[in-house]
Amino acid sequence: MKQGAAHANNTDHLPWLDGLRGFAALWVLVSHAQILSGMRGIPVLSWGELAVDLFMLLSGFLMAHHYVLRQEKEPWDAKSTFFTFWLRRFFRIAPLYYFLLFFALVLGPWIGDWRDAIALQWPATATSPARYDDQSLGNILMHVSFLFGAFPDYAFRTPLPDWSIGLEMSFYLAFPFLMLLVLRMGLLTAGLLTITLAGISLVIFKGYFEQFAMPSFLPLKLYLFFIGIWLAVSRLQGGMKVALAMSVMVLIAVGLIERSDQALGRMVVVIGMFYLMNDGSLPGSGLLQGSIEKLRAVLSSRVSRFLGDTSYGVYLLHLLILIPVAGMLTHSTAYLALSGPLRLLVCAALVAPPVYLTAWLLFRTVETGGIRMGKRVILQTIDRTRHACRPAET
Repeated sequence: MKQGAAHANNTDHLPWLDGLRGFAALWVLVSHAQILSGMRGIPVLSWGELAVDLFMLLSGFLMAHHYVLRQEKEPWDAKSTFFTFWLRRFFRIAPLYYFLLFFALVLGPWIGDWRDAIALQWPATATSPARYDDQSLGNILMHVSFLFGAFPDYAFRTPLPDWSIGLEMSFYLAFPFLMLLVLRMGLLTAGLLTITLAGISLVIFKGYFEQFAMPSFLPLKLYLFFIGIWLAVSRLQGGMKVALAMSVMVLIAVGLIERSDQALGRMVVVIGMFYLMNDGSLPGSGLLQGSIEKLRAVLSSRVSRFLGDTSYGVYLLHLLILIPVAGMLTHSTAYLALSGPLRLLVCAALVAPPVYLTAWLLFRTVETGGIRMGKRVILQTIDRTRHACRPAET
């Protein structure tokens, strides 16, 4: 890609994406509350995994968006760019994850008891006890190292919904190499090659990938991350039609293999994301522009920004609060006598305030503290590198 290719769309911060991320986290919370209150089967609401797909799409977009904007200062083929990117992402994800992982592992058996109480009432919701009881050194090391996502036995083995964190970290590891491939081969060619190779690996190692309870290993979801990359780079270059067409083709191929209702929902999410980020080059741009601007305004509001700020914390910690509350509610005959929608409403109303309050406090302390620490480490690393490269005085 040519440096300086970005045009008027090169705004560093896109506030409506914060709101979109916030609503995705809320979607996951409500989806899990629906399951744990014994109410299942409502299309869209129960598709919490689709909300996680939206997170992946957003991640691919945002990583590529900022990577392109930093290209002049951080060339894609420079080793220092790789390490700077990895440090930046580690300090964004790891501090809060490690903090909550500690409590999840310590409290795991207790949370598991409440999960069993829920499963006793609604057996179809049961999950493996090992997810809550495994406090082994091997499980701890797998999660601290972020390697757990690549191993079926460990990918879904804590009370946290952290299978997607392992997936995310594997994407971060691969991302600089993917962008280097984009630099060498071009945006669409690099994407199609990568997605095709991932698909071939799924066929060759079918037995291995079928062991995963959740799609926590990168080849299973690489196409979504790359669609996000296509979206970001094509938007910055100007002209999103081809990227949208290629994305739809990939999703159709995945849908034909998957054959599920969520495949259609995923198509709607991706097309909606393209139009939310529309640079004016997509079909129907003039007709839809007013509606898009209104939606961007809603997603950029103060409430949406709050949801965005707390989204990572809400996503990561909500089960630590939701499972005990939902378990305690199963001991109430009055609660059990309610209809499914009312049980969901009661459960969500009790859980949401402490979840969002805790997430906000963690955002203001652990998350922002980790980001600041990461910036200091990166600056110190750059200073040491410059000092090492400076010619010795004679």
